[in-house]
Amino acid sequence: MESCLVKALELRYQPVAVLLRNEKPAGALQGKEGQWSCIIPLFIAAAKGKTAVFERQTTVCLGGKAGLGFGQFPNYPGGIEYFLSVGKEGLFEGEGYLKTPELGRDFVECLPITDLPFPYVVFKPLSEVTAAEEPPVLVVFYVNVDQLSALAVLANYSRPGIENVLLPFGSGCQSVFLIPYGETKKDNPRAVVGLTDITVRPMVGPDMLSFAVPYAMFRELEDNVPGSFFEKPAWQKVLTRLKRQQAD
Repeated sequence: MESCLVKALELRYQPVAVLLRNEKPAGALQGKEGQWSCIIPLFIAAAKGKTAVFERQTTVCLGGKAGLGFGQFPNYPGGIEYFLSVGKEGLFEGEGYLKTPELGRDFVECLPITDLPFPYVVFKPLSEVTAAEEPPVLVVFYVNVDQLSALAVLANYSRPGIENVLLPFGSGCQSVFLIPYGETKKDNPRAVVGLTDITVRPMVGPDMLSFAVPYAMFRELEDNVPGSFFEKPAWQKVLTRLKRQQAD
């Protein structure tokens, strides 16, 4: 599938199509059963041109199971709310991302937890997807701050209001799948900025974030490129900088 946004944004990395499938794609990258691994390096691999697949039995990261829509958080000793906050003495150190266990519990209750009726979640370079044969549920961009700014403006270009882009607190996998997937169920879905999770920041470029949209919203963004700010002088100044960075 071609995307005019790839050229308009001077993207270095491919948009990633997220597919829900009943069959495992041949030759796809995936974690090994019984061996812990994070979802985010495989997301980045997809942005670099590889296909990655996730399934319940090989998604060992407990948070990753929930983040990929494979059901509720598994039980942590004393509860996930302690892992997110202050920890449990003698059992584990808390992440310190929320001040109290009560706030940790509230966070979990706010998540759009889902249990997918599909065995496989696939991350695939958008250029290798034929929409008529395998329409994505989401498209996720891996972008720098200039490109993120453009996507955020474009997400508001043809919509009323000023809150058409969401930057939620959450884990890396929640921001590239679970929370954006929750938006697909809404009448007016929003784009989701992600990879602000401090745990995954060492895994991504220092100036890189994600921007995830339901597939229907992606088509809307594509259609709105012509005639928008992308054709105006202000963006051309930013584009000159992007091209210079790409050449370095």
